[in-house]
Amino acid sequence: MEPAPNRRRKIATVVLTGCLAVAAVAGLGQGLASCSSPKAAPETKPRPLNAVEAGKLAEFRLHNHEDGRAAVRGVVGSRDEEIAFRGWVDWRRPLVYLRTAGRKGEPGLLLQAVPGVIAIRAETATPAEGAAAPPPARPPAGNWRVRPLGLPMPDAPDPMDALIGLILTAAATEADNPDLLRGLQTQWLRHDALDGTAVEVLLGPAVMPTAAPSPSGSAAASPTELHYNQALEPVRVPSSASPTRPAPTPTTKTTPTAKATASPSPRPDPNSLLAHGGPVAYWLDGGARLRRLEVMLTDKFRARVDFDRSQRPELTAVEAFGGAAVNPRPVSAVEAKALAMMRQRTLAARGGRLTVSLALPPARMISVTGWVDWRAAVAYAKVNDLDDASRNLLVHAGRSSVSLRTAAKGRPTPPLPAPRGGWETRRWTAVGLGVHVSELDILLHEVLSMAAPGRDSASDLAKRAHRLRLDEVGGRPVAVFEIHSPGEQGTAPGTALMRYWVDPTGVVRRIEMRTRLGFAQLDLDLSKRPPTLPGRV
Repeated sequence: MEPAPNRRRKIATVVLTGCLAVAAVAGLGQGLASCSSPKAAPETKPRPLNAVEAGKLAEFRLHNHEDGRAAVRGVVGSRDEEIAFRGWVDWRRPLVYLRTAGRKGEPGLLLQAVPGVIAIRAETATPAEGAAAPPPARPPAGNWRVRPLGLPMPDAPDPMDALIGLILTAAATEADNPDLLRGLQTQWLRHDALDGTAVEVLLGPAVMPTAAPSPSGSAAASPTELHYNQALEPVRVPSSASPTRPAPTPTTKTTPTAKATASPSPRPDPNSLLAHGGPVAYWLDGGARLRRLEVMLTDKFRARVDFDRSQRPELTAVEAFGGAAVNPRPVSAVEAKALAMMRQRTLAARGGRLTVSLALPPARMISVTGWVDWRAAVAYAKVNDLDDASRNLLVHAGRSSVSLRTAAKGRPTPPLPAPRGGWETRRWTAVGLGVHVSELDILLHEVLSMAAPGRDSASDLAKRAHRLRLDEVGGRPVAVFEIHSPGEQGTAPGTALMRYWVDPTGVVRRIEMRTRLGFAQLDLDLSKRPPTLPGRV
């Protein structure tokens, strides 16, 4: 499997090039009319970057990575309506966490994003229109909806997705190539000042070049002959109704299909900024640190973001993105022995209620409620689709197979006794071998595997397990571990498929699994024994 950092970098680049359309507005040259500071800088004529300026543009992403975190504030919107937002970015993790202001009687939103995925939660209280306060240090639990960054909603991506993608990719572990930047239609725009700090405003690409442009295509204009408005020739794309407005979940009826066009759009000049995600105005101080960026997200929506490095709190991600940051280390000898007894101790707990929260592409969310009985080796639950009750299911998992059938609307727990007939059964030995395996299948198989009569090998676990952090679940303190499977041999610490939340008695209280949209959690409440579950269906 490709290393996670490489996958994240590719996902973020695809999001930018796929949904960041930048319009031809000379306002970027003089500061966005409705977003710039009250005192405009004297008008100057843009020109190509010199070597020193290209060097500064090449270094700001490295400095962002070195600084790690920053507070952000800004606005996004059109000439008629703007939405203020505040929050933070952690470029090393990477993670963006924002709160938007309310507008016209609608509540604000909490947003968290990692490369390729965004989580959104509507606030219960409506803040003052136009005002934006920082988001809560610990994100509230529950009611987060997760979807891919850049997902059409329904006709085009939310402009806020492109802005978040731009913020996430504004960091790199090494400097960019200044010669490649000078080879593009980059420009020095003007001197300016921000909060008393002198800055230079440089026009650069949204996606930094990693190789020289291909000579194919139209001949590139000489940077010295290029006029500013030519550099901002627009790409016309449909714009969504409004940034950060919750949209209906895509379904088979609303998911857009490709439409034939009379003629394909002309390929942009490979040296143009449009060929590299679009032009962005970067405000860089004397130390080549990013203080502000301005960008036209579509031909209608513009954005400005300010960065403040004096505020750099440690960020906590929502559960869908793995929660608090991890600091993996090899397990101690004592921890290895405890993990070796974990399945034995879990079997002694007999079983209890299980609940699962799982986001599914493109933007579905399911909630699973039921029971597990480790002594009978049975898990039985109801799958509730939060958007479409007609897709609710019953699931029964045992030692040798997993079975599904449609479920009636009503209570969230599965009926007892289990209904007869209508079950579709798949043997575990066939799952994944020509038979579709779902993420819920994997979680249920894992929870059934959490109990065994004998001890595991402490010496083997010492080689494969890491302690990630201390945490709590349901008010109970736990230690969070990962155990690399044989198929994950050689993968980096902190990247295993499964995480195990183990209480002080050595019993598993939560199983956490990496998914296509982040993480899913299977929680276990062992305070009451499960009812008698059907052995088979």
